[in-house]
Amino acid sequence: MSTTLTPVSVLDDAIAKACAAAKAMLPLIGTTLHSQFPNGAYLVLTRPVDYDTDYDSVRLNSVRDAGGNVLHEFDEWAADRPLLPAVPEEIAALWGGADPRNPSEVLNLIQRVDEVEPYQFLAFLPTELRTAEEIAAEDEGGRTPLGIPLAPAD
Repeated sequence: MSTTLTPVSVLDDAIAKACAAAKAMLPLIGTTLHSQFPNGAYLVLTRPVDYDTDYDSVRLNSVRDAGGNVLHEFDEWAADRPLLPAVPEEIAALWGGADPRNPSEVLNLIQRVDEVEPYQFLAFLPTELRTAEEIAAEDEGGRTPLGIPLAPAD
């Protein structure tokens, strides 16, 4: 029985398409959260403090304004997380079967983006938006918070 061989370029092309699709999700996330928190400037994400953990996935932390003030804080351990504010239908439709009001579904999309190519798409939160505690933790070897800029739809 003969097996058809596939060139490596097929895999390279598929990875490039997956990376482009993952990167394209960041503006959707930013626009969605901006519609929910119009005064928000960044969605803040964190990773576990322990660098050696097998579960290095991002977590929702907060939505902050341009001055670094927390507008909304996420509680990852809450059994019944409250829904986020509603979004316009045209934005909700882009989420397919996922509900952008559900913090778990927002987090799931962000984690899916990050899993395509870890550490590639999520940028550090600008220093001026970090809290004194976050800066002190970084100085002691802690993880730098990540941020997704929030912006209205074009």
